[in-house]
Amino acid sequence: MIETRKLPQYLVMKNIMASRPYYLKSVVKRHGTYIRVVDTSRLADNIKIKGLEIEEENLSWDERICIGYPVTEQAINKLCLNIRDYMSCAIVSEEEKRNFQSYNRLTFKRENFKKVDEKILATNAFVLLTSSYFRFAKIQCAIFKGNNRDEFIDKKEYVGLLYEQIEGSYQFVLCHINRSTEIEGLVRKDRYELPLGAIREMIINAQCHRNFIDNAYVQMALYDDRLEVTSLGMLYERLTLEEVMSGPSKIRNRAVAEIFSRMELIEEWGTGIRRILKRTKEYGLPNPKFCEIGDTFRVNFYRSVDKEPINWN
Repeated sequence: MIETRKLPQYLVMKNIMASRPYYLKSVVKRHGTYIRVVDTSRLADNIKIKGLEIEEENLSWDERICIGYPVTEQAINKLCLNIRDYMSCAIVSEEEKRNFQSYNRLTFKRENFKKVDEKILATNAFVLLTSSYFRFAKIQCAIFKGNNRDEFIDKKEYVGLLYEQIEGSYQFVLCHINRSTEIEGLVRKDRYELPLGAIREMIINAQCHRNFIDNAYVQMALYDDRLEVTSLGMLYERLTLEEVMSGPSKIRNRAVAEIFSRMELIEEWGTGIRRILKRTKEYGLPNPKFCEIGDTFRVNFYRSVDKEPINWN
């Protein structure tokens, strides 16, 4: 709709748009909403439509109230204590020390709860960080023989608290990639075939930026030639791969990101991808491949090309 307004010297025209998602008025929203995927237009499913509606509210999904979820003092105390434990381990500067000292239950409650009709209600972020309430909020890990998904060697699922899923899946990868040991004097030094910092960064990014509305899991697959991490949700708010490489950060899950930032798991500066590229280069490995496949975002992290093939027999 075009709204016009006359001023003394101008005629102002204002284009008033309806709230997203935009759809063909000749059909209902469910059958008339299209999204752009690479160079094609695709009919949006119910999950994508719901995501667009949430974006329009300027409220990320993890900031929304989880209706009916019981809030217990035990869960509050555990998460608050774990956040402070992570913060204390990461203290280097005086600013970090001050942040640690000022973080308390009041700050925690203000960030993770909403008051409605005198009732304290938990956000989805609090639920994700204190329980396994959401069925699809987990990481699937698998080892495959060869370079495709034909034959499993091992597999495991990690459920529960998001940050514990990250640690569990990280350790799973470490147990299945090659490691060499060198002795320097009395000190033993272990070197893994892939840079550990880059592995951790990939897992954290997959968890922090995934679309929790999608009924699917984060997947980590280790092949003979690569580590593959697949996260739900395309790049957020129409970011392009070129923009991601240069550093801009757009956060899909603001509440989770805020807590991960306090725990020093992320920096919220959009430097994660560049750190992965830097550490890969330092290891002399091929550049990782970043790509969107359907409604997912995938990172392929290639193993050393000159190593001997793995014999699983």
